[in-house]
Amino acid sequence: MTTDVARFLGFAFANADVLVEVDARGLIGFAAGALQHVLGTTDAALVGQPIDGLIAPGDRGLVRRLLRTVGANARLEPRTVALAGGGPATLAGYRLGRSANVQLTLTRIETGAKTAPLPVRDAETGLLDPEAFQAQLGERFGLDVGEGAPKLTLIKIAQFGEVKSRLGPELTVRLLGEVGALLRVHASADTLATRLGEDRFGLVHAGEVNGPALAGEIAVAGVQLAPDAPSLRADNLTLDMAAPGLSREDAGRVLMFTVKSFAEDTASFDIADMQDAVKLLVDRTVSRVTTLRSTLTDDRLKLQFQPIVALSSKGLHHYEALARFPNGAPGPTIAFAEQIGMVQDVDLLVCEKALEVLASDRSLQIAVNMSAASLGSDLFVVAFQRLVGRNPGLRSRLLVEVTESTGLTDLPRAARVLEDFRKVGHRICLDDFGAGAASFPYIQALPVDFVKIDGSYVKRLGGSPRDDAILRAMVGLCREIRVQVIAEMVETADQAAQLTAWGFELAQGYHFGRPADRPGYQPPSLFVPPAKRQGAKDSWS
Repeated sequence: MTTDVARFLGFAFANADVLVEVDARGLIGFAAGALQHVLGTTDAALVGQPIDGLIAPGDRGLVRRLLRTVGANARLEPRTVALAGGGPATLAGYRLGRSANVQLTLTRIETGAKTAPLPVRDAETGLLDPEAFQAQLGERFGLDVGEGAPKLTLIKIAQFGEVKSRLGPELTVRLLGEVGALLRVHASADTLATRLGEDRFGLVHAGEVNGPALAGEIAVAGVQLAPDAPSLRADNLTLDMAAPGLSREDAGRVLMFTVKSFAEDTASFDIADMQDAVKLLVDRTVSRVTTLRSTLTDDRLKLQFQPIVALSSKGLHHYEALARFPNGAPGPTIAFAEQIGMVQDVDLLVCEKALEVLASDRSLQIAVNMSAASLGSDLFVVAFQRLVGRNPGLRSRLLVEVTESTGLTDLPRAARVLEDFRKVGHRICLDDFGAGAASFPYIQALPVDFVKIDGSYVKRLGGSPRDDAILRAMVGLCREIRVQVIAEMVETADQAAQLTAWGFELAQGYHFGRPADRPGYQPPSLFVPPAKRQGAKDSWS
């Protein structure tokens, strides 16, 4: 490297921590900058060494591919890579003219309490793992992938077990690194490519990326690694998210749901055999998303109201607002809305409708369900606070019932949000207590006023001494921490009497009233109780 070039590069990359020049063989010919601080070494020790030695294994394939493909007088777009010594860094670069050498810069990314954690990546390929990939899709609804709707390409290396045996461990790792690099380079963003299983991969991209071409490049990589071995085959399938009436945001949701379905499928995954099945899955998902969206926008979601009663007096305490949909049972519809990322829209609309009812009748108190997914969304929390802030006087009569059909991943944050709700007048109920393993950590961490015992315990009341003891213990625990207890699915007078004797204060169920289109309660003594219900409980979840 000449002095003039070195000066030019020093000026061009002044903001970087480290500058290295790499030749066509991937060997370092020059190094300068904060080498000891960032890399723990010196320029003399680096010269003549492969660039691979500075980069963590999962990102080596990416760096090799970038070095091979950068054009004359072209810059490398900054990318986050992991350093071999630990910690992330921003990699950028430039090729001067037709030189075989590439100048690379590394800038260490300082991490701490205020920085967002980096997404989890697969160690062999550098691709995001399925969970991290799904989380990225969830954060990036309304994906910007250039012209047109986003596309999802799925790739499977055929007979991967034989491929590994043929290549051996070292070359298999090289192949996986090449696959990961290829997908990361062609994805719309570095966080929109994933490894879904040992031999399965996926990426979100724009229209110019070609699935068969990607598969061909993987086959070429196999030939380069083992020229005498049989040809490597990569099956591929590209799904276009363009659909009439489907917004870019909802297209992202369909992508997430499709990827989640594949990530959870542990059976054999033969793309060639599953093309029709995959497209059918996407078509059905698009249809369900479109239907749910039109239900919300066309105001076809309705509420029903079921009374919650004070056991001691049989007087009305409040109502639970239950979502009802024109095209499907509420439970599966809400579960789908949670999976697809639309439950926040459902919860907000239910709150809006409940507030309208409260405003029309000052004698009412209404509980609305709030999914853990909604509670975990900052956008939803702000929207909810703005909605109830239009009529602050209704806050004390709008109860929030937190459901755990999807788990709360950040309990300290959820506790702060719920405490903010309580400070302005809302009371908080924890739904389905005892139904999941997280129930006790939730009641320990969250500020709640009511706990609703899961109805399966009430249905088994009197069935065994063991079940009855557990039920009594739960109500005793709640009394100790001064939380009121609601029993759900109460269907007979005998159940109501026994629950009262054990200290339950509130109850809900067919014995006190079925869900109805309008709030209206009559004490049980004034009507003939209906026959005992069969099947699942009436609830939005």
